[in-house]
Amino acid sequence: MKKGYAIARVLTLGILKLFFDFKVYGRQNIPSEPVLIVANHCSYLDPPIVGCTFEKEIYFVGRKSLFDNPLFGTLLRYLNTIPLDRDKPEVGSFKLILDLFEKGKSILVFPEGTRSPSGSLQKAAPGVGYIAVKARVPILPLRIFGSFEAFPRTAKLPRPYPIRVVVGRAYRPTENTAGLSKKAYYQIVADEMMSKIAALQFDHKWGWAQKDLLV
Repeated sequence: MKKGYAIARVLTLGILKLFFDFKVYGRQNIPSEPVLIVANHCSYLDPPIVGCTFEKEIYFVGRKSLFDNPLFGTLLRYLNTIPLDRDKPEVGSFKLILDLFEKGKSILVFPEGTRSPSGSLQKAAPGVGYIAVKARVPILPLRIFGSFEAFPRTAKLPRPYPIRVVVGRAYRPTENTAGLSKKAYYQIVADEMMSKIAALQFDHKWGWAQKDLLV
């Protein structure tokens, strides 16, 4: 893990624990091998939340417009963020992602593509299905609870609220046994990701995660 990434992770983890009572359930499900990490997306807090869920260095896929500011873009690149145009994905970005998997890196992608305006799960974009099929690595579903309440897209600043992450079991995507078109198949793989994420549950009142999905 490079020094700057490690420092950023330690500082972010401290903030998450201090202001958001940050806790992770199911961390034992994180494989040692490279995985495609998929999670729900409600807030700007989500990427650092997932980054702090993993003890090892991971990579992130972020929308290309975030890199418009040269200074911020340089910081994002240093912190392992790969720019991807949601509307017109570039071959070079996909190639970089696949090359990182071959080098043994794990990468976070938000299947929904953008932050949920309501906190509820949205439909996945087919592009992430393409990545999953081409990467040939296990898919690791995560579900983040509390980030919407802490920092929704309509808010200018975050507010303290308990944040929990539930890590599910890694799986392999459904095979195209029905002979579907590539586009249809990629959408099915992407929809499967959201189904796996939706299955992960956490009870804020009683403070437990659905254990049969975690072991």
